[in-house]
Amino acid sequence: MTKKFLVTTPIYYPNGYPHIWHAYASFIADFYARYKRVLWYDVKFSTWNDENSQKIVQQAETEWKDIMQYLDEMGSKREQVWTDLQITYTDFIRTTQSNHKSLVQKMLQKSFDKWDIYEWEYKWYYCIWCEWFKTEKDLIEKDGEIVCPDHLKKPDLITEKNRFFKLKNYSDRLKKFYEDNPNFVVPNYRFNEVKSFVNWWLEDFSVSRETNKFWIPLPFDDKQVTYVRYDALFNYVTVCEKDWFRNNDTEVVHILGKDISRFHAIFWPAMLMSTEIKLPNKEYITWWFTVDGQKMSKSLWNVVDPVEVVNKYDRDAVIFNLLYDVPIWSDWDFSEERLKNVYESMLIWGRWNLVNRVTSLCAKYWIKEWKMNKSNLEEFKDEDNKLINLFETGFDWHYIEKNYLEKSDIQWYLQDRYSLVQNSNEFITKSEPRKKYKDENTKDEAISDLQFLLYIVKQLALLSAPILVNWFKWIQEIFGNEELNKIDTSKNIDNPYLFKEIFDLDTFSVNLNPQIIYIQTPKK
Repeated sequence: MTKKFLVTTPIYYPNGYPHIWHAYASFIADFYARYKRVLWYDVKFSTWNDENSQKIVQQAETEWKDIMQYLDEMGSKREQVWTDLQITYTDFIRTTQSNHKSLVQKMLQKSFDKWDIYEWEYKWYYCIWCEWFKTEKDLIEKDGEIVCPDHLKKPDLITEKNRFFKLKNYSDRLKKFYEDNPNFVVPNYRFNEVKSFVNWWLEDFSVSRETNKFWIPLPFDDKQVTYVRYDALFNYVTVCEKDWFRNNDTEVVHILGKDISRFHAIFWPAMLMSTEIKLPNKEYITWWFTVDGQKMSKSLWNVVDPVEVVNKYDRDAVIFNLLYDVPIWSDWDFSEERLKNVYESMLIWGRWNLVNRVTSLCAKYWIKEWKMNKSNLEEFKDEDNKLINLFETGFDWHYIEKNYLEKSDIQWYLQDRYSLVQNSNEFITKSEPRKKYKDENTKDEAISDLQFLLYIVKQLALLSAPILVNWFKWIQEIFGNEELNKIDTSKNIDNPYLFKEIFDLDTFSVNLNPQIIYIQTPKK
């Protein structure tokens, strides 16, 4: 039976055009969706707009638009951006959808019937940009005003009588869940923060508001509407229809930002426990992109347009730069200069130059197959066999899964794969296949070296297919191999053995296309 895999992006607010951090988080989700597809998982990949938000109402009013008109326009823009970035989502959810509304009300009623929801009056600061309540210790002083440190906006001091979820009642169950699932939150130090919060600062949280009327009404109190943080989280269940999320055989992975880690790692599991739904398997916590040290934010007008940089440098360059340079748990100051350097030095003069050097010589000498032959490496043995070890571990799929993918270390994965590119270019320089081919005494060695290099290019292309999608298409066009051309990481693969069979093949024929080989960069 096909294994199921659900990966989700953060729940984005549609109060502005997506910026480069949104693209980064979506690229990570896209990578996991693509590589799970080639491993023959039935993949569902969801992204969405979080539309039941006070900041959305205010933005629509600022633009003098009806709320739904504004949301429809922003929904179309967001979908177009993901299409332009080749994000292969299967579902795009908007939290104003009728099926989401009915599900949220059903979940609220279920928790209410279990006495997990009660009424309480409070007085707190509220930041509409965070859509969350703040205490004085959460705020900072700037230019004589008390403001939110992330958005530099003054919060509102509000008094309301709301419905609250009994989060403290789930303290012991949460601790037991964390103990049983030690890799639930990545990175580990972020998980330690979550566990510390549960141990020392756990408080009940609001699930409703009484001053807003646009949101989803409570099923047991028509004077209150559902608070956006509760409403939005259940979109993960909305997207799954019948049993996807509830099925224990489904691997569920959330890609998140550090500002929403507490909601997802504490509130969300408790909400699922209350409603008796399966909990997610893993949550990857990304950090923020900064500009001049300040968090990138639409409210601060310091964002970078991801479509603009993709059109300028190519999609592969952008995703490679983002995932190669940045561990998913680190803040990072975005630099177009660094992106340009990665594009020119690592993709054009690294990967694409490797393909051109190998395939042009193979086409010239009518070499028609790739062939794995470790003896080709023997002449480059050094004292600690670094080169040989790199090739052996780099092309061992079980090693790759265990040491990179299961550990969520995309950066290390890409860096080691790029070491293979560098060593392959060094292999060409040292082996001198052009010189060997001209000498009858070494001609067979030249052919063997080039067949081996074709094998390396094939392996690197397969390993890069979930990330460098344009580069992989370019290799497919050059190789002209019917079986290789069947691999498409944008959709589920029918043949469960296709990817592994091609990956494990030591010898296979190619039909090199000279007209494509000499293109310096792959087609978009």
